[in-house]
Amino acid sequence: WDECVIDFDTEKFAEQVSSIGVKYVIFTIQQGDRYFCLPNSYYEKLTGFKRGSATSNRDLINDLFQSLNKRSIKLILYATGDGVSKDRLAAEKLDNPVLHTKQNGEKFIVNEKWVLTWSSILKDISKRYGKKISGWWFDGTYSFIGYNNYYLSILKRAVKAGNSNAIVAFNKAPQKQIEYYSNLDDYTAGESDVISTLPPKDGMINGVQWHLLTYVGKYWAEKGCRFDNTTLSMFMQNVKERKGVVTFDIFVNRHGKLDIEQYKQLKMLFKNEK
Repeated sequence: WDECVIDFDTEKFAEQVSSIGVKYVIFTIQQGDRYFCLPNSYYEKLTGFKRGSATSNRDLINDLFQSLNKRSIKLILYATGDGVSKDRLAAEKLDNPVLHTKQNGEKFIVNEKWVLTWSSILKDISKRYGKKISGWWFDGTYSFIGYNNYYLSILKRAVKAGNSNAIVAFNKAPQKQIEYYSNLDDYTAGESDVISTLPPKDGMINGVQWHLLTYVGKYWAEKGCRFDNTTLSMFMQNVKERKGVVTFDIFVNRHGKLDIEQYKQLKMLFKNEK
């Protein structure tokens, strides 16, 4: 894990996304298991994991910020509300409800103790980077696993500790039509497998910025392009006219290089949008 984090070339990555013309990047810091692509002594203290095993010696997020910032690209972080739910050892260390779920065959449901523990880790990360982080995108904050406005507010306070102006979105669940979730959202998380949905004419839903997150490749984090250039261009033009926002999931290898087909398509797309 530590070697993988070290291998990521933030300058190469930033140069590619800059040449496409994007203004922000959402970057994953953890996703379900025990691993973080940053050092975090607080998380290490809670879990007992040694630096370089579950966390990295390299501060990839700081390096990434430096590379993006010099190109005027903002950095948003991706994190999850269910945290280490896919990792039994990490779940045991943090008393994640997933253990009770697996042992008793019940549906995984978050509880207050877990949300407070997990949010304290994210708060530590937020305070570490401060205003370097412009926003957060939360996965795994679904109402069907127990998340409500109270729990969401705990997470939001935690990640805004380092930057009160950071924007935050909580994922309701994958959806075909982008939906409003909570008054705690600054923009819709908008996870969707399709691009058939369009925003209202003013780009807002219940006073929240309409935002769609979908993938360019065959699936999330996969190579290739599932849309032809014309289809994608027409969709983006319609979204732009309605003041909506779209984030594209792309394939990036461990060295920070984008999939060449996706790179070419997005470069074409942004060129046409100017």
